Amino acid sequence: MNPLHHIKAVCFDWGGTLMSEHGGPDDLPMGLWPRVEAIEGAAEALAALKGRVPLAIATNATVSGRAMIELALRRVGFDEYFQNIFCYTELGCRKDQPEFWSAVAHGLGVPLAGIAMIGDSYEQDAHYPRSFGVQGVWFDPSGSAARKQVATPVVAHLPTFAAWVTSAAG
Repeated sequence: MNPLHHIKAVCFDWGGTLMSEHGGPDDLPMGLWPRVEAIEGAAEALAALKGRVPLAIATNATVSGRAMIELALRRVGFDEYFQNIFCYTELGCRKDQPEFWSAVAHGLGVPLAGIAMIGDSYEQDAHYPRSFGVQGVWFDPSGSAARKQVATPVVAHLPTFAAWVTSAAG
């Protein structure tokens, strides 16, 4: 059963959801790391969603601003998919704050209820966005959700999320 409905836009978390957070020092922007790598299934999910709904990045990144995020995305061929990047370094607020989501809704021109958000942090990418009206989904490739009681949709593979969005877009 698809937990999403009437999706008009999608936000992806960046580190840990689309891009691996392993490979560089924590104090250096990911775009400058010697090696960057996409998360398994990310390319397939993005290709499946391309042109169906607007795609955006929503991140709490503090070391990388928009230019470094764009550089990292370009290095794995993902830059072509995203029309918007909403990041803490520009907005000054995080995904656990309503101001962040107001800026996202305004920037996308979509009501909060029409936005799907996926990311690897249960709290920042699923729980808090849902509390503000966003359709948050927890990306949990390790399967840790099976050991916890969570009241949000969970996926272990990004292409599964893309299939949910595809059937709920419109």
